[in-house]
Amino acid sequence: MSKKTKGVITAGHPETADAACQILAQGGNAFDAAIAAFYASFITEACMSSAGGGAFALSHQSNGRSLLFDFFVQTPKKKRPISEIDFFPFTLDFGETKEDFHIGMGSAAVPGSIAGIYAMHEHLCTLPMHILLEPAIKLAKEGAIVDDFQFFDFTVLRPMLSLQEDPQSVFFKNGELLPVGDKIKMPYLADFLDVLTKEGPRLFYEGEIAKQVADDCANLGGFLQREDFANYSVNIKDPLRFNYRGHQILTNPLPSSGGALIALGLDKIQPISSPYSIQDPKHLIQVFKALKRIDEVDKTPANLAKLIHQILPQIGQDFPAGENKKWGSTTHLNVMDEHHNAISITTSNGEGCGYMIPNTHIMMNNMLGEAALLPNGFHNWDCDVRLSSMMTPTLILDAKDQIAYALGTGGASRIPRAIMQVIHYLIDHQLTVEEAVKAPRAHVEHKAFFMEPGFFNDPEILNTDHTLKVWDDFAMFFGGVHTIKKTKQGFDAVGDFRRSGVVRTVN
Repeated sequence: MSKKTKGVITAGHPETADAACQILAQGGNAFDAAIAAFYASFITEACMSSAGGGAFALSHQSNGRSLLFDFFVQTPKKKRPISEIDFFPFTLDFGETKEDFHIGMGSAAVPGSIAGIYAMHEHLCTLPMHILLEPAIKLAKEGAIVDDFQFFDFTVLRPMLSLQEDPQSVFFKNGELLPVGDKIKMPYLADFLDVLTKEGPRLFYEGEIAKQVADDCANLGGFLQREDFANYSVNIKDPLRFNYRGHQILTNPLPSSGGALIALGLDKIQPISSPYSIQDPKHLIQVFKALKRIDEVDKTPANLAKLIHQILPQIGQDFPAGENKKWGSTTHLNVMDEHHNAISITTSNGEGCGYMIPNTHIMMNNMLGEAALLPNGFHNWDCDVRLSSMMTPTLILDAKDQIAYALGTGGASRIPRAIMQVIHYLIDHQLTVEEAVKAPRAHVEHKAFFMEPGFFNDPEILNTDHTLKVWDDFAMFFGGVHTIKKTKQGFDAVGDFRRSGVVRTVN
C-alpha cells in the first residue's frame, strides 16, 4: 500500500469529504481525492450534483502549472418544433421568496460531468479510475446520510422529484421525502459507475447511455441526439489571473463572468492604510461600492473583456463572445495536499429536469429551462455552444507563486460577490480563515442591498436609493464559501456553516 498523502478537504457534505479522505489515505494526490469526492457528490448532494450536469474545476500543480477545466453543459446541435417539446414551468418556493424555472425533457442540455472527470484524470491524477470510483459505488449501494441541508433541497424540489417513478424510488419512502438521518441509495447508479470503470466515458457519450437519452428525447419531447453526446468535448484553458495586494488570484475566465466580476469588485476596494473593524462604517461603504459595481456593470463578455483589459492590462487573453448568466443549484469542494497541489471545483445540475436516465439513477439537468441564462428567451439559444456560468472556483497564490488559498461557493448570482468579500477579508483585513468565512456578507442586486448582521448598523450612511434589508441571521442566501489556507504547519480550513460545509483532514 502506498504511503498516505497528507491533505485537507472542504465540501458540502461529510461523506463527500470522506470519499476524498479515503483516496488520500491510499496515497492519491489532491486531484485523485477531488475526483472521488465529485463522484460521491452524485449521491451525497444529489439535487445539486449529477453525472447529468456540468462543472468547472481549477487546478494548480506543484510544478506551478494551473489549468481550468470547463466541462459545463453544451446546447444541442439542432432544434425541433416547439410544439413537440416537453417544457413547462416550475416554481421553487423558498418561503420568503419564490423563483421560476422550466423543466421537462426539453430543458436538458448536453452534460459534461463524466467527460470532465476523465479529462482531469488524464492530466492530473496518479491512481487508476476504478480506485477513485470505489467510495461512490459503496455510497450508492449502502446509502448516504440525508442531512438538514439536503433535506431542505429535497423539500424545495419535491414537485420535480415526484414526476417520475425513478426519482420517487430514490427520494421518497412510503410516499414521503426521506427524513433527516435516513439514507439515500442509488443502486442503479452503483451499477452504472461499476460499468464505467470498465468501459470509460464512451459508455456515456457513445454507448448505451447516449442512445437511451437520444431515444427518450425523440419520443418524449427533448432536443438531445446521439451526435450531441458523441461530439461533446472538455475545454482546458488558462485561468483568469490577476494581481491583488501581492497575491495572484486564479479563477474562471470569460466567457464565464464570475472571475471578471470578482476582479472588477476588488478593483473598487481601497487599500487599508491602518487596521479598522469590520463594524466600522468605512467597511460598509467599501463593500457597498464594490458590490454596486458588480451589480451595475454590463455583464456581456465583450464588455467585461474590455473592462478587464482596462484595469488588468497584463492579462492579454482572448475573450470569446456569448451571454453569461447561470443561476442554478450548485455545490463546491476544495482539496489541497502536502505536495502543494490544489483544486477547486464548483458543480451544478440546475434544478434537474425531472427525467432520470432509465436504470441509472442519473438525473438530467434543466439548464435550457433557466430564464436568466437565456437572454433572448426560451428556445432562442444558439445551437452547439457552451453555456456560461457564474460558477467561480478560485485559487490564490502568494508572492512566491506558491498555493496560498483555495475557495469557492455555490449560490448562483451571489457566487462572485461572496468570494470577493472573503478575499477582501483574507487579504485586506488579514483575518484568519475562520474569521473570514464567519464574517458578515452583503449582496447588491436589482437596486436592493442585503446585509447579514455585523456591519455598521446604520446603512442609511450609504445615502443610496437602494432598498435596504438587514437580515436577522446569517443565511445560505449569502453563499457558502468553503476555504482552505496552506500554512507552514499544514493547513487551515473552514467549511462555511451557511451551506453545511465540512472539513476533513488526513495527517
